[in-house]
Amino acid sequence: MDDPFVLSLPPRRDGAAAAAASASADAPVRESAGGPPWLTRIPVRSVHRIVIVPVATIVRLEAEDNYVRIWAERPFLHKETLTSLCSRLDPAVFLRVHRSHAVNLTLVRELRPQLHGEYTIVLADGTSIVSGRSYRARIQQVFGLGQ
Repeated sequence: MDDPFVLSLPPRRDGAAAAAASASADAPVRESAGGPPWLTRIPVRSVHRIVIVPVATIVRLEAEDNYVRIWAERPFLHKETLTSLCSRLDPAVFLRVHRSHAVNLTLVRELRPQLHGEYTIVLADGTSIVSGRSYRARIQQVFGLGQ
């Protein structure tokens, strides 16, 4: 006999199923060959709406405390840390170059070596970002620069 006051719950999800469900609920992703899923779009909450930002349109990412300023067609403020967001983006496309900055590698136009192992990175939109010294080895590896 069915009781109208009894709530029927869906079966509990474990491990990989729960992670896949939370990732798919978060934002659309694409599977890399045998690797983790990478984001293709980022939902950004605005005042009265949610704007979908295609990852391909992102020029750079800038940390602002526990938020990320996403620089695409226009700037967006996304509530997530830069570390967390970068871990969900394809490392073949985005590179963390400073504790506060990540750049789209396809839009890097110039690298200007500075003192102490830093680089000034010039992007397609004319923006210049100075890299952090601790990111030097990774920048050199990605761009094929000699040590």
